[in-house]
Amino acid sequence: MRASTLLSESFAVLGKELTAELRSRVALNAIGLFGLTTLIAVAYQIGPYQIQEQDRPYLLSALLWIILFFAATSGVSRVFVKEEDAHTAKTLRLAARPLAVFAGKYLFNLILLSALFTLIVPLYCALMNYRVRGVAGLAVVLAAGAVALASTSTIVAAIIARASGSTTLFAILSVPLVLPLLVMLIQGTRAAAASAELAAVLPALQGIVSLGGAVLTVSVYLFPVVWHD
Repeated sequence: MRASTLLSESFAVLGKELTAELRSRVALNAIGLFGLTTLIAVAYQIGPYQIQEQDRPYLLSALLWIILFFAATSGVSRVFVKEEDAHTAKTLRLAARPLAVFAGKYLFNLILLSALFTLIVPLYCALMNYRVRGVAGLAVVLAAGAVALASTSTIVAAIIARASGSTTLFAILSVPLVLPLLVMLIQGTRAAAASAELAAVLPALQGIVSLGGAVLTVSVYLFPVVWHD
């Protein structure tokens, strides 16, 4: 019964987030416009230059995740700040237990990241002429990256909300946590581009899953302290 109640509370929080976002479209517009603008600017600047073929996998893999990370930052950072701005945080604390709030916000961020990846990655490959041999491997890396980034983004967003922070503070706090993850995501993306074998991305995927799982576990235990402090 307690597990079912927790699940229903989590989906209720998720439903509230989705309903509010569909009405305002603040986060969707932010990540979409930022991602598209950055992508077009990068494609325009990089396109005219001759890049050595052996350097393209390294450069294009890194640029992809830089665009995705900073585009995501513009949207997922406000998942708790908007509760403080609207003065609804106290009501939410009374309506749902901390774990349900974290789960609902986490799932909302995961949906936002999935939408961002679905929009930007195909456009990036087309505009940058980024040839990926292992499409399945890239899809797995993107899925694991979304799960890991959502966990980091959610707990950092909760911390800056309690500190009356901004997107700038979000980037400052999240970079130390996200940097090792981005390195592994870039490695996995480069491996997927170079080989059609799914096994090629496994070393990077193991690191992504391990780091993402560790951050998610710590976040679950840390969030009640942050939420009620």
